[in-house]
Amino acid sequence: MSLTNQLVCGDCLDELRKIPEGACDLIYLDPPFNTNLKRTAPPPGRKRMEGSNQPQQHAAYADSFGLPAAYIDYMRPRVEQMRRVLAVDGSLFFHCDWRMSHHVRLMLDEVFGLAGGGDTPGVFVNEIIWHYGLGAARASRHLMTKHDVIFWYANSRHYTFNLIREAPTAAMLAKYCHTDAQGKRYMNSYGRRYVLKGGKPLDDVWDIANISPTASERVGYPTQKPLALLLRIVQLASNPGDLVLDPFCGSGTTLLAAQQCGRRWIGVDANPQAIEIAGKRLGIEIGD
Repeated sequence: MSLTNQLVCGDCLDELRKIPEGACDLIYLDPPFNTNLKRTAPPPGRKRMEGSNQPQQHAAYADSFGLPAAYIDYMRPRVEQMRRVLAVDGSLFFHCDWRMSHHVRLMLDEVFGLAGGGDTPGVFVNEIIWHYGLGAARASRHLMTKHDVIFWYANSRHYTFNLIREAPTAAMLAKYCHTDAQGKRYMNSYGRRYVLKGGKPLDDVWDIANISPTASERVGYPTQKPLALLLRIVQLASNPGDLVLDPFCGSGTTLLAAQQCGRRWIGVDANPQAIEIAGKRLGIEIGD
């Protein structure tokens, strides 16, 4: 398998075995969540049904594994291969939700050698809460669920980390009210000049809006994630020229983020429709 900008249709377990050990600098996966639902998506051409404003729906994949043990049995060998292909300074981001997050965390601890018995233990870096806000308000007997979980594990303590700061608040801009010849904002205090470096450093709760139904970036894939979310992950845990792998690439948002940030990428998905949609977003003719 080529290690530069490849879309591959197939089971990621088979495709991961073709990747050399330590080749990937960043792996992000947004696998099925075991929702017990059949996911649907419009075809890449977004043809509409006669007399309807809605895209015609086609099966995308089935998201049903039954008991949590069956889901973990499916994911474990794939995650083991992901760690094998992860570089020494590489990171893995596993995206899940409330259904399987507690089971996934235990499995990741075992694969990364944090549950005892591992010769080369990795590092648990963060549990990231993605608070997305948008979505149907259907809760009547419980609190509305408005977040997903992203577990960040690293292959070693030498993992790549690029500090990201949030945008300065209005209060910070008012405090740093002067501007120097280079356009940098600063304030004077007790005879010293302090330059504004940006907003507060990023924490582990990310308020990033989900994709609205009318957003221009929406391509119709049922589990499409916002580009802003993946741009943040790519910028946070990789460097230009690094190789980013998404073994459940879906509509290709991770790959698009990697491409925009100057990273190489590999996307794998078992669904031919997903590969076609991702290819269109990335400007790739599938089959050439």
